[in-house]
Amino acid sequence: MGTKQAAALSARAEAAALAVRQLPPQAALAREMRGIRRAEIVSSTALAGSTLTAAEVDALIDRGRAQGNRRFADYVLVRAYADAAHWIADARAFPPGDPRPLIALEEVRQLNSRATAGSGLRGGAWRQANRAPEAGIVAPAAWQVVRETELLVDRFGRGTQSEPTARWLARFIGRFARLQPFEGANGRTARLGANLLLRRLDFPPLVFEQRERSRFPAALAAAESNAPDELAELIARAILKTCNRLAAAAEGSREPVLPLREAAGSDYPALAKAAQRGRLRTIVRGGHYFTTPGWIADYRGARTGSG
Repeated sequence: MGTKQAAALSARAEAAALAVRQLPPQAALAREMRGIRRAEIVSSTALAGSTLTAAEVDALIDRGRAQGNRRFADYVLVRAYADAAHWIADARAFPPGDPRPLIALEEVRQLNSRATAGSGLRGGAWRQANRAPEAGIVAPAAWQVVRETELLVDRFGRGTQSEPTARWLARFIGRFARLQPFEGANGRTARLGANLLLRRLDFPPLVFEQRERSRFPAALAAAESNAPDELAELIARAILKTCNRLAAAAEGSREPVLPLREAAGSDYPALAKAAQRGRLRTIVRGGHYFTTPGWIADYRGARTGSG
């Protein structure tokens, strides 16, 4: 796929993302987004070498169970990556025109630190050794790493600058892969960084399905060599698919959510505190909380059961 075709696909993905943002808050959308975020964890850790299935990832994250007979390192990898992905999910989207940078250097270091937890790597520590050339690609010398990463974050923290979002992200991931700024987990950190950029722009995270994952290494290698179109195509397809999932969920269920103040009635002060602490399930739109009577009932039932 050429540059023009990739740009057209990216434009479709961006239009789909805009349409999703304009949907009214619904419980079905919240459920689907949770599923998408879980699929992203499965997808990205598979690219990192994990052999855990989606069911095994669910068991590990939801119940803390190491289900299956996999390598211990795979469970450590998935648990650490899930922590980083949840941190991104909790980040706030920035409104259009917000002057704040979309990503900061310390956030990149934090993502690497979270993604490498329990692995024995020095998470967030800059690479100290020079890398041998691979496939004709020469990574910057170790003494250049901090400065080059600062430049990367500064450039992409300013937003897309009218470039198609998918190509912009492909260039970010490709440049990050070439820098190899950390001791390890650079691929995971690049994908987490891309998802943080998307979160700040109010896009869903990238989910590369099995077919796209088989193409990812070659697309990444091309992006490292300043040929990002193939990776941009994969990214645009991923965005389009997740947006279509959300749109289908909205069309398939009209279960509305209500403003928390309206649903809570006289219990609003207590339920507002529960929402702020993450104990009551809510959707946040425009800085306001939305919930359903069912979610409130679940919260009250949990409190009664714990007493």
